[in-house]
Amino acid sequence: MTVLQRRVRRWARVLAPSILAAATVSGTVFAASARQAASYDPNATITMAINADPTFNLWSPTAYVESDNIDPLIFSDLTKFGLNGSPAPDLATSWSASKNGLTWTFHLQHGVKWQDGQPFTSADVVFTYENIVLNKSLGANQASNFTDLTSVTAAGPYTVLFHLKAPWASLPAYLGWFAPILPEHIFKGVKDPWTLASFDKQHPVGTGPYQVTKVVPGQSITLTRNPSYFGPKPKIATIIYQIVPQETTQIADLISGDLNFIEVDQPQLVSRLKADPSLTIQRVPEQNYYYMALNQRSAPFNNVLVRQALEYAINRPAIIQGLLRGYGTVSNGPIAPIQAMYYDSKVASYPYNPTKALALLKQAGYTKGAGGKLYKNGKPLTMYMPVGQYGYLVQAAELVQQYWQKIGVTVNFKVLEWNTFISDVIVKHQFQGTIGWWISPLDPDMYPYYSCASAATGYNFQGSCNAQLDKVMLAGRETANPARRVAIYKQAQQLLAQGQYLNFLWYPQMVDASSSNLHVPSVNINIALDNISLWYVTK
Repeated sequence: MTVLQRRVRRWARVLAPSILAAATVSGTVFAASARQAASYDPNATITMAINADPTFNLWSPTAYVESDNIDPLIFSDLTKFGLNGSPAPDLATSWSASKNGLTWTFHLQHGVKWQDGQPFTSADVVFTYENIVLNKSLGANQASNFTDLTSVTAAGPYTVLFHLKAPWASLPAYLGWFAPILPEHIFKGVKDPWTLASFDKQHPVGTGPYQVTKVVPGQSITLTRNPSYFGPKPKIATIIYQIVPQETTQIADLISGDLNFIEVDQPQLVSRLKADPSLTIQRVPEQNYYYMALNQRSAPFNNVLVRQALEYAINRPAIIQGLLRGYGTVSNGPIAPIQAMYYDSKVASYPYNPTKALALLKQAGYTKGAGGKLYKNGKPLTMYMPVGQYGYLVQAAELVQQYWQKIGVTVNFKVLEWNTFISDVIVKHQFQGTIGWWISPLDPDMYPYYSCASAATGYNFQGSCNAQLDKVMLAGRETANPARRVAIYKQAQQLLAQGQYLNFLWYPQMVDASSSNLHVPSVNINIALDNISLWYVTK
């Protein structure tokens, strides 16, 4: 038996208990929900908020957070997440890896129909990955998650094979992470799928628990229960998404009853909600971190000394206390404390130290000049910082701007409407510095966010590239052995902290607020939406 074969057998032993645990947790909660059958309202309508008009096709390069909370209700992925964060069946009923780890076999649900009545088969899965995700000319959103995927083939109408360049232990998790299967019969023959506005903006066709029945651009999207859904029937008949860009307005709408559920991104607003007896407030754990991204495609931000200096110049504890009201902890990398097995608190740290920041900038060739500004070869250290209008991003970026200007950096700040921000910054890379956040699966695999391969069109929009880090992250993908993974991802975290490929800011403590008669699982919103059948409204 080869080393690789032994490794794959260990994968099977490691992954199988996770899948079983997800099924057990879901089964327990389903049983609890069943006991509520006599008291929930099967005709209930709830209203939630998003910040901008969504793009229903999540593979589109312009789809982002405004689309994330709708997509799982309209579409199905091959897998989804159980309440414990492990991958669970969705369009795929089961899966397994080959002995060499280079082929995964997924067995599909039988009898599933698209929301227009057409049958779902393996051809739809093959089309989604072969014609959309792996088509490099399209630059699909999330495509950088699948750089190790070479092809997807069908082995009959209800079996698909995923062929890999190298073993990838976390493939089932990423197949359920905003990876919707698209209907081949609608997209077949369409040269550019991103131009199919009838699908992207008005009439998406999925296999999920809800279907779109009304779109009012700039105002709302109405979803109604899909009568042909293959999974557990949702207990809520209608979900209306109101487009409300400002969180303060969302808060007011929740208190007035115009909204039934919101994610509270600005914790300073929580006290206002806690005082209202008609609301339920829940703290939920997430694999989530906020960061400042510096465009490393050109000087001076391709210099690690400059990136380290700018991290020392930010008083992160002060921001957490002042802006977040303590609802967060200082971040030191992309693996949050919720992943206790993998999280490493002992990597290189950058506590607030303006003196140290200036010393590093001096090493990089900068000295103080007129007006206390930093200069190198007669040119000032300047930064163009566009920021998307969402949650507390603008406020946080303004605070960072102030810290950086204190040490002599000239920051040209610009607030952009959200969809413009996505287009200009995330897609076109028109920035020198910006603020954002990433939420990822409960798995330490960080390759899509930091690999050289994803620096052009993927999540690595800061353009960082480190061959040693790539090698370590790929090694992490090739094993499911817990002890080996712990060692690998501790090394990856150390490399990321030393290189400061993102200026890590904080891990937030997320807060969900809902009407007291709306019952939502106490998990982060991405997992909660994957388990929408557990939501209900009491009579």
